[in-house]
Amino acid sequence: MVDAIGDKMHIKKKSLLNAVKLYSHYYNRLLLVKTIRHSIKIKRSGRFNMDSTKSFMMNVGQHTKYFALIGLTSLITACAATPAQQSKATVDEAQKVVKAAPEVKEEKKPEVTMPMSPELMYYILTAEVAGQRGEVGAAVELYERAADMVKSPKLAGRSAQVATLSRNEEKINHALDRWLEVDPNNADVYMMRAPFLMMEKDYDGAVQAINKALSLAPENQKLYLARATENLAEVASPEEALATLKKLDLYKQGHPDAHYAYARLAFFYQQYPETLAEIDPLLKADPENESYLVLKADTLQRLGKTKEGVKLLAKPAAKDDASDELRFTYGKLLGDDGQLDKARTIFESIQADNPENRDVLFALGLLALEEKDGEKAKSYFSDLLRLGDPTNQAAYFMGIAEELNANVDAALVWFASVPVQSSRFDLAQTHYINLLLGRDDIDKAREHLAQLRQQLPNKALQYYLFEASLLRDHGMKQEAFDLLTKAIKHYPKNEDALYSRAMIAESMDRLDVLEADLRQILANDPNNSQALNALGYTLTDRTDRHQEALKLIQRALELKPGDPFYLDSLGWVYYRLGDLEKAEKYLREATEANPDSEFIAHLGEVLWQRGKKQEAKKIWDKGLLQDPDNTLLIETMRRFGL
Repeated sequence: MVDAIGDKMHIKKKSLLNAVKLYSHYYNRLLLVKTIRHSIKIKRSGRFNMDSTKSFMMNVGQHTKYFALIGLTSLITACAATPAQQSKATVDEAQKVVKAAPEVKEEKKPEVTMPMSPELMYYILTAEVAGQRGEVGAAVELYERAADMVKSPKLAGRSAQVATLSRNEEKINHALDRWLEVDPNNADVYMMRAPFLMMEKDYDGAVQAINKALSLAPENQKLYLARATENLAEVASPEEALATLKKLDLYKQGHPDAHYAYARLAFFYQQYPETLAEIDPLLKADPENESYLVLKADTLQRLGKTKEGVKLLAKPAAKDDASDELRFTYGKLLGDDGQLDKARTIFESIQADNPENRDVLFALGLLALEEKDGEKAKSYFSDLLRLGDPTNQAAYFMGIAEELNANVDAALVWFASVPVQSSRFDLAQTHYINLLLGRDDIDKAREHLAQLRQQLPNKALQYYLFEASLLRDHGMKQEAFDLLTKAIKHYPKNEDALYSRAMIAESMDRLDVLEADLRQILANDPNNSQALNALGYTLTDRTDRHQEALKLIQRALELKPGDPFYLDSLGWVYYRLGDLEKAEKYLREATEANPDSEFIAHLGEVLWQRGKKQEAKKIWDKGLLQDPDNTLLIETMRRFGL
């Protein structure tokens, strides 16, 4: 059976309990984002969308967008009339009403109701309708006009929100400038501007904006620092992000919140020694701070020092007032340390206090799977699905549980229901296909992969390669060859497809196809050492073009010196050329670097031909002990009467 989807088609088995870390990381990050009212999520491509508690735009990333009329009434009553109709006193009163940021809670009663000009009302209402229809550009333009008409911080803030959805740098800057003009002391303006400065690589400008926001609203210090690290993690390299945080005034002043934010960002970038360098002084000054303890324990675990992490949290976790987060981290470390019973006790204790803790349900479900208890695992993951699974992983593990219960039909349903956006989607497809293959239903497996190629065209090549590997492993070489030929028509220069077909062609004695495909790879990438070696070895083993093969293999070794597979090829081509001394030299180097059965077969043959028959037999016997069913080794020994 095929063990995984991907180029290598294999994955290493990991402890299921380690998945708790992944689930907890994404879930906690999701909660962080939900607490940010004006968080701008910026992709490396430069695209971004507003994520706010009362977002007026739904499904921004889709072609059809819906405009929600949330807060429209308070927005209209907070806007002044046209400049010609205003008096200074009226404007002053309006500013009192709309002093808050654009997403503050709706006032039950505005302090004053102001006259609306028909023109201003038209712009606002038409902008809302345009947004409801998905006409973002029109909404941006109309809100910009409205915001420019009156000095309304709330309207200017709304205009800035809409502008961020346009992906138009000029419109965004204009809207933010206007908001800043009418409300220069609103910290949110500066925090909204910071990520755009980061996108432009103006990190000094971003630092100034964040510093200003922190000085204007020190009560939001932790929130703003969290938002800054979130934005930096999205758009900056580790070096740029960490350097930017170090430039903040609060960091330079040694403020714990800033140093903790830096430590968390260093942890995110897997710079664990740097994390410890930041967190240790914080713990020295505040040894009972649970956030510091949790971060250090997680860092120790990532460094392979789980026992130290367990020791660090043992006493704090035993306290009656220990938080769920600290106790959960302690349980996670216990599980990683193999203390599954203690871990379960901790998780069950947290669940007793908080039955709807998703992290704990996930952890208990994984523990049940680790112990092969499919029914108990189903119970936990069912609860998780009932509560809502923000990381879309529960369906996958429900499938695993049903596999344990030998309920294949149910497992197939669960694996098929794993959503595309889940990090477990590809693994779910692997299990789905393997279950079908277990039933010898290869036709249905192929049909499923064909459907995936249609539904997910961006992954079509991946599924072509997966199916080709499946067919090859089932001895259906011609079908695999034909499928890859079809894939190459769609992806004529893809090296993986060309290489895969070349290898299948070799097994079918289609050396013309093999050479054409490998030379196509080399035409696109002359320094592809894998293709150089594959072609050189094939010419050595299957033709008399040994001098040509020698040059190819030597070039491969120049690109990857010491590679044992290339050394084996070099030794074999020298054997074919009759230079047994060099052949033995390179084959010994290959075998010492990697005692592969094929290398052993080759070395033994060269030694036999050099009259070192006892040594050859000894090496072959050793090879059979480690790989008794190796065809090449058995056939080689048989050729020499053994």
